[in-house]
Amino acid sequence: MYISLDCIPCILNSLLRLLKKDVIPQEQHEEAMRLLLSHLSQANYHQSPVSLGREMHRMIRNLLNNPDPYLAVKNESNKMMLEQIDHFYARIEESKDPFQTALRLAIAGNVIDYGPQHQMDVWEIIDRVLQEPLAVDDSELLRSELSESKQLLYVGDNCGEIVMDKLFLEEIAHPNAYFAVRGQPAINDATLHDALEVGINKLAQIITTGDDAPGAVWETTSPEFKNIFLESDVIISKGQGNLEGLIDVNHNIYYLFVVKCDLIADRVGAKTGDFIVKHKVSIIK
Repeated sequence: MYISLDCIPCILNSLLRLLKKDVIPQEQHEEAMRLLLSHLSQANYHQSPVSLGREMHRMIRNLLNNPDPYLAVKNESNKMMLEQIDHFYARIEESKDPFQTALRLAIAGNVIDYGPQHQMDVWEIIDRVLQEPLAVDDSELLRSELSESKQLLYVGDNCGEIVMDKLFLEEIAHPNAYFAVRGQPAINDATLHDALEVGINKLAQIITTGDDAPGAVWETTSPEFKNIFLESDVIISKGQGNLEGLIDVNHNIYYLFVVKCDLIADRVGAKTGDFIVKHKVSIIK
């Protein structure tokens, strides 16, 4: 999918939030904004929003001369969610349908995100997602296909969130599962280090996208990622960034995420803030 002009204020607001969180030092705020504005004036808009986001965050890393400005944020997110893991296990074990509960917790984890325009409270979302209906719900089809699947690829998203993905992977218990993370640091997205830290390697073989985009952009993912993707008969794609990069790929994909902008809401037939399990064939063109 290509960038809409509606994406431009969202990208600017993303940078403003980073400035307010002091990811970029005060004395470099103006320089960062000028660099972004200059880049946006010349950028190629025939690319996905997540591809443009990759360019912005490369710019930030170069400005700071820091290959991973979000390292402390990522470590804290993983630590915070791991400290709550026994509570999440209890919620799953006590539920009438552990698969559905684990799936919903995985969706709720998608709010741990430093990219989108609308920030959400993870604990509020966890309570809501366990009680409210999914706005788009292809979860039973996913459950059925997983039971017959020969190979699963689960495309991960953010740190902290991957703890919830671990819970869902344990419930799926697939004998031949792969879990994809980013190839290099990108915002607070999970990398190989993060996946190992939370124990994903005990449940799936970890691969990377081979890229530093904050989403799996099909055109720039590695040959290894593409091969495993195409060999997998079920793909679980977590988060809006992965949807933006994979939405036009013709394969058996299930998108699990919280809708974070009106553009994507229109694309999937939902509203901003909705909880989604969307099968690829039913994505609105």
